[in-house]
Amino acid sequence: MAPQVSRLRRVSRVWRLGATAAVLGGLLLASAYGTNDDFPLGPMTQFAFYIPANGGTINAQWLEADTTDGEHVVVPTDAGSTGLKRAEVEGQINRFVHDPALLQDIAEAQRRLHPGGPRYARIYLVKQIKTLRDGRVVATRMITLATWTVR
Repeated sequence: MAPQVSRLRRVSRVWRLGATAAVLGGLLLASAYGTNDDFPLGPMTQFAFYIPANGGTINAQWLEADTTDGEHVVVPTDAGSTGLKRAEVEGQINRFVHDPALLQDIAEAQRRLHPGGPRYARIYLVKQIKTLRDGRVVATRMITLATWTVR
């Protein structure tokens, strides 16, 4: 026996085509005029940008810490280590620069999630800037954007 093919009624087809057109239209408008706040319909330009091969710069930011054991470590940015993911930390960089006391929350989360481990004594927000020439890195600078002594 041949399988039975079901056909959509006209109303169902019109509704589906209308919904598809609305989503595609929204995607087109948000892509042309939207911002990252409109994601997933708007652009997510996190990696979608052009860096000139001559004179362009690549910027990276992360957190480092001095521990109570006397070590200097890179703060892991994953939910299991500090309660924040890297993208969440990067999204808060301007806030950390303007109010370094916010870094206290990261130290408290690390203490709560790893009660037996060494605690953070001081946290640094570090920025690395790499300058390009002919598409190759020719200079690297490190800048400390914010520092917080943990209470």
